[in-house]
Order: sequence, then structure tokens, then C-alpha cells
Amino acid sequence: MMSNSQRKQLGPITESGARNPGDEASPGTSQTAENICRSCKGTGQLDGKPCLECGSTGKVVENLGDA
Repeated sequence: MMSNSQRKQLGPITESGARNPGDEASPGTSQTAENICRSCKGTGQLDGKPCLECGSTGKVVENLGDA
């Protein structure tokens, strides 16, 4: 189980199905997968501020294959 301090480090919980600017598709779309955000390298923060690319989750949704 995750402690409160670990949860805070992960950033806010985003609404299911909601897209962030760095997402290539909506979460759950076929032929997609989560990947680590290239901007913040998975930390959810840039220069001590929330990463706008991934919505501070540290993850983005990317297309796989010929999607």
C-alpha cells in the first residue's frame, strides 16, 4: 500500500478517460499504452512545478504499432 507522501509524489489523480496534452489518444483506446512522460521523465514535475505535458501524472498514453 502507498503512503500519503508517496501518493503526493505521483501527482493528482486524473479523471478516467481524460486526456493530457502529451497523450496521443484517450486512455483505454485500443492499440495504446502508457509510457513515461518524456518532458518530466516520469516525475510529474518540471523545475518544481506540475508538468503540463502529462498533467503531473508522469505518464502519457501513446499509440502502438500502426494505430
